[in-house]
Order: sequence, then structure tokens, then C-alpha cells
Amino acid sequence: MCVSRQDEKTAASAHMISVVVPTYNEAENLPELLERLDRALAGRSYEVVVVDDGSPDGTAEVARRLAGRYPVRVLVREGRRGLSSAVVEGARAAGGDVVVVMDADLQHPPELVPKLAEAAGRGCLAVASRYVKGGGVEGWPWHRRLVSRGAVLLARILLPEARAVRDAVSGFFAYRRECVANVKPTGLYKILLDVLVQCKPRCVAEVPYLFGLRTRGRSKLGTRHIADYLRQVLALARWRPLKFAAVGASGIGVAFAVIHLTSFLPKPVSVALAIETSLTSNYLLNRRWTFANRRTPLLAGWAKYHVATAVGNGVNYATTLILHLLGVWIYAAYVVGVAAGYVANYVTSELTVFIDKNTVNQESCEDTSAGMRAHRQVPPRGPLS
Repeated sequence: MCVSRQDEKTAASAHMISVVVPTYNEAENLPELLERLDRALAGRSYEVVVVDDGSPDGTAEVARRLAGRYPVRVLVREGRRGLSSAVVEGARAAGGDVVVVMDADLQHPPELVPKLAEAAGRGCLAVASRYVKGGGVEGWPWHRRLVSRGAVLLARILLPEARAVRDAVSGFFAYRRECVANVKPTGLYKILLDVLVQCKPRCVAEVPYLFGLRTRGRSKLGTRHIADYLRQVLALARWRPLKFAAVGASGIGVAFAVIHLTSFLPKPVSVALAIETSLTSNYLLNRRWTFANRRTPLLAGWAKYHVATAVGNGVNYATTLILHLLGVWIYAAYVVGVAAGYVANYVTSELTVFIDKNTVNQESCEDTSAGMRAHRQVPPRGPLS
């Protein structure tokens, strides 16, 4: 039987693991990273694709020098163009069917790469997770933990694709090259969110790991990263929170108009009509515009929306009253109450009224490997449990 070169190339790529490592000023860490990767992947066909954004510390030169000892390829880009686009470019240059994405700072243990690649080879998106049983972080101050947990919670509220993933902002994961290579980054850093939303993997396997402290180099987390993350999550959510707020503002105008048009009626009746009309108007606008991509039953959704707004109004009332009793000026307390009520209203509407049913039908990926949690890409029973 004659085997063509194309067939040989396809067979080789099917068994190769491509490790994509975006770098900026990681010259000190690369030698140890590559040594540990080589030990972890001993006996396997693999390559490391280093994508460097013109590091002034000579990261690219170090990588090229180490290419004589390890299977390393180096891509150099001019200027700092962001981790996400570096991952995509690295995936496009990769030769393997499975791509493992990791940082070079050694906070992502190279010893976990084979397990991630194994799960990805079965068709799952494999995520190294700090927030499943057996995972964690060490040495972080409370504010860093708060920022990380808040980022995960925000993603799980706004993005249905992220709700079943405990660590949707992880930078350490593995998946099919064809998907990662075709992602269109919406942010500079959190590429996993783009993979979840754009590729819609049929299953996710989370592998626990301990995220340690840097031993060399400096952390790059700053206000720029936080601002970019917020913009990215809003963009992936199709700006739903802002649309929801605009619809709520339009409801005030509707209520005023109804009160004016029904001024001949007793005030309790006029106000009740205004509230009900504005609620219905808000619901219809949100159904048609804010959550246009979701199939919400008209009457059932309308009833649930009334419950959602009741929750928001209750939070508004309670927050305003508590703050005022604590000595806060009543008008300032009311503004905070309105903001808290809006958040409660939006979250309740997102999770219980305008439900994304497409996620529920995705298949599951069974995994019996030790230390791995595989599950369906579906929202958990509780809102975010």
C-alpha cells in the first residue's frame, strides 16, 4: 500500500502536541520551562511555539538559542499586541492538531500539559483550573483573590457558555488547533473566553492545579488588564447589561407618558397603569433587542419578568433603607439602592427569564481519569453554584 506524504503529515500532526507560549520579558524563565516541558513530554511528539512581542530582555534570542536543544520555534512580533492575538498566531503556526496554551512564568506547571493534551485529544476543551476540588492559589493577597473571583463570577453571569466552567479566565488550557487558530480575539488577554463563546466546545474537562507565585520576573496584572477584561466580557455578552440599562431608562419615559395620559383617573389607578405599562414595554424591548438571540416564550417570559423586577425593587428598597438607617444621606442611599436594584434585576432576568437554551443541548464528555472533572456545558442547577 502506498502512503502519500500528505497522509504522513496528517498522521504526524494528529499525534503531535503543540505548546503555544506567548512571552514578554520571560528570558529568565524560558530555560527552566523548556527543560520541564521536555521531561513532562518525554516519549511524545511535541513542539513549543514561542510567540514573543519584541521583549527588550532578549526572550526571543534565548528561545532561539534553546532551539538547538529542544523542539522550539520562535515567532517575533513588533510591539506589545496582547496575549490573545499571540495565542492565535501561535496556533496558526503550530503543526499539531492539539494546542496547549500556557504562560512562560512557571505559574502554570508544565507537568500538567500531558493530561490537558489527552483530554483535548478526545474532543474536550481541557482547562487547568484553580477553582475545582484539588486546585487553588498560593501566596495571593486578599485583593488579588477578590479580583480573580470577581472576574470568574462576572463571566459566569454574563456568558452562558462560561457558566459550567469553574475557572473561565484560566490562561492554561488545551483544545483543537483548528478552533484556536480561527478565534477572533475580543480582548487582549483572556483568550479562553473567546474560545468558549466562539468555538462552543461540546464538553469541558477541568484539571485542578495549584497556581503559585512567580519566582522570577514581574507580574503584568494592572488596571489596563482589568479595564480590558470588563470591555471584553461586555463585548462577548453583546453589550446586554448596557442595553438593559437603556431599556430601563426608556421605561421611565413610558411611565411618565401613561401618568400624563391617565391624569383624569384616580392617582393610585394612574400610577398602577404606568408601572404595568412600563414593565411590559421593558420586557418586550428586552426580548426583542437586549436578548434578541434567545427564544423566550412571550407570556411565560412576561410573567417571569414581573418576578425579576420585584426582586430588583426589593433589593432597591432594602439597600436604600439600610444605608439611610446607617446615617447615609437619603438621596445618596437611594442612588446606591437603584444601582443595587438594577444589578439584581439584570442578573435575575439573565438567569431566569431570558434563558439561553442552546447551551443546554450540548453533549457531555465522559472522563474517568484521576484528578479530572468532566461535565456538560450546561448551566448548573443553582444560578451559579
